Amino acid sequence: MTMPAHDADPATGLEHIRTRLALLRQLPPQVLLFEGGTESERLDLARWWASLLNCPHTNMTDAAKAASGFPCQSCPSCERIAQDCSLNVLLYDGRISNKEEEENTSGIRALTMDNVRALKARLRDAPHDAGKRAVILFGLDLSRLEAANALLKVLEEPSPTTVFVLLAAQRTQLLPTLVSRSWVVTLPWPDITIVEDTLLPWENALTAFLQAASLPQKHAPLKQWQDLTGAKGSVNTQLAAHIVLLCQKRLALAARPDENNLPPLANCLRDLPPHKRLHFLATLDKAQELLAFAVNPARILDWLAASFFAILRDDTATV
Repeated sequence: MTMPAHDADPATGLEHIRTRLALLRQLPPQVLLFEGGTESERLDLARWWASLLNCPHTNMTDAAKAASGFPCQSCPSCERIAQDCSLNVLLYDGRISNKEEEENTSGIRALTMDNVRALKARLRDAPHDAGKRAVILFGLDLSRLEAANALLKVLEEPSPTTVFVLLAAQRTQLLPTLVSRSWVVTLPWPDITIVEDTLLPWENALTAFLQAASLPQKHAPLKQWQDLTGAKGSVNTQLAAHIVLLCQKRLALAARPDENNLPPLANCLRDLPPHKRLHFLATLDKAQELLAFAVNPARILDWLAASFFAILRDDTATV
């Protein structure tokens, strides 16, 4: 089931989502999936949901004291959750290693097989106080199949005292079996004209490569792109997924007829005929699918760029 954000303004949209979530407090879904928004917005909303389920003010039977339905954000329980030191809130990041976990003072754990087994054992114990235990998981890219499959086994044994929150930029970055077990909440999408600084070189290199598709030369200029994909250790699955997501956003932005001052890649894709747009979408879907397997992410990006180039240059392509 999906709970979309209907408001265009991010602040208003998030308030709308909080109001809807407050209605779920009495019978919370076992698994919520927060997609959209920014990474910090998704994590903040996950903490807010944990506070909602543990704040003594929202759990009071006195209707007047709990009238707002929102956590107070000032009691000891809410403050501990905000500082990531609550015994009832467990946070796991699939992007960090065991060593990084040891060096991390915030209490965020690595999503390793050992930690998933420890979590399963911990779920047998009752949560502290009268609230619920919230397990927040992020950085769950498709390369972490072993840990994700172990997590599925944990979700197959539901507990009335525990809820799970999955965080992802897009639900397609997660195993479909995880998504199918989730109540999906879509945060207002961030401004798709904004690009993280780390992705700017990739957008510029891909744009330069694709612009050459309209030129008569036989060989396209690949050096700028290959310098990025060929650098040792420069591409991991998470970065590749972000680049695929960037291409999806640029393709969506290019389809807006009234949009001016488009970013370079969106401007390059602006006048795509419908059949080529469909080919682009199918290529992006295939790239996301490939990232779920142990395929070299740099090679996936090279294939993606070459496929885009071929689509642009082929004037005879049909659906």
